[in-house]
Amino acid sequence: MFLERTQPTDKRRREGAVAGYDLSGSYAQISYWLPGEVKPETVSQVAGEEEYRIPALLAKRTDRDLWLYGNQAQEAAERGEAVPVRELLQTAARGEEVEVAGQQYDPVALLSLFLKRTLGLLTPILPLDRLQALVFTVEDVSRPAIDALTAAAAMLQVAADRVYVIGRGESFFYYNISQPEELRIRDVLMCELETAHLKTLLFYVNENTKPVASFVEETEWEEVRPVVWTGEEDEDSRRCACLDQAFCRALEQILRERAVSTVYLIGEGFEGEWYQESLRLLCDGRRVFLGNNLYSKGACYAARQRLAPQETGKGYAFLGKDMLRSNVGMYVSRRGADAYLALFDAGVNWYDAKKECEFLLGDSSAFTLRITPLDGKEIREVQVALDGLPDRPAFTSRIRLKAELEDAATVHISMEDLGFGEFFPATHKFWEESIRL
Repeated sequence: MFLERTQPTDKRRREGAVAGYDLSGSYAQISYWLPGEVKPETVSQVAGEEEYRIPALLAKRTDRDLWLYGNQAQEAAERGEAVPVRELLQTAARGEEVEVAGQQYDPVALLSLFLKRTLGLLTPILPLDRLQALVFTVEDVSRPAIDALTAAAAMLQVAADRVYVIGRGESFFYYNISQPEELRIRDVLMCELETAHLKTLLFYVNENTKPVASFVEETEWEEVRPVVWTGEEDEDSRRCACLDQAFCRALEQILRERAVSTVYLIGEGFEGEWYQESLRLLCDGRRVFLGNNLYSKGACYAARQRLAPQETGKGYAFLGKDMLRSNVGMYVSRRGADAYLALFDAGVNWYDAKKECEFLLGDSSAFTLRITPLDGKEIREVQVALDGLPDRPAFTSRIRLKAELEDAATVHISMEDLGFGEFFPATHKFWEESIRL
């Protein structure tokens, strides 16, 4: 999600350098976009090679006070020469202190140390003080994760108003709308195969809304798991064939229901040539791409869109799994004319959505909420009755309304009677209701 902030007006910032940082429990990748360049690039650990993935761990040497990161940390831990610390973001979000060799460490400080070391790879190209926006893309967005990343970046002197956090689905959305239109004339599928199992993200839109409602449907396929190599040629060939068949069945199920024009294959699980049958299916009338830096590049596109909205981006509204998919509001009387008062706009993350307002009731002790879905469903009007409200003339009952979302599909509202001055004293009677959207 993007934290709500005032749109920057400084031209240097709008056109400045940005970075996208993909951080999962197992690896990190960093992309950057310099002013004047047509697209983002990705930082490699080895000059001239496409070694983008940085193992997401720290490790403290057992023989001296030295912290390693990435490949060095992983190798030292495997040799028993260092104590590893993994799941850096998850631990920092939980606020759990980390014990290493009997000593306690602040989890946010460790996360910041990992960010410092990894962003050090970017420094020769783009020093941190030149960054106008740093967008993290993570597997699960939550308020604790946002706070942990913001605090960790602050330790590196990156101001909070330049740090943003989005989910991977949103990163995939920004990546797609930034590609040539011929790649998204129909749905776009991404298949991610890491150490656990296959995960797919399906990008699709509803062209009948303005802006165009855009969705990313995420699905876990636990029956499709990477090959565990044995070193025996016959057994490994058999396992590859079984995985190819399982992947092919999953693809057939998806493609039977959706018209897909482009497919992206990402993750270490797609190394090698085990998926020949599946590839033949995918390449039948579709464009297929293999790569690993899509999320970090998507975060770069998101950063540039945030600083200086592009025309393409203005035409789309992303409605992710944690986002409200409906506009919610009510009609009120303003200077004698009907006016629409927006409570929530589609696209806001449910855990950040809160609204408080006051209004005068008309000639009824009820008011109506208007729910306008952007996913093709029917517009609804829900009447909210304030039973037990004193009988008063029209426009002499002032109501304080507080609204927040319980989840992405449920709004909770509470109302309080504030009366109308000395003429109609407040009763402070209280009502509340939850409404499914």
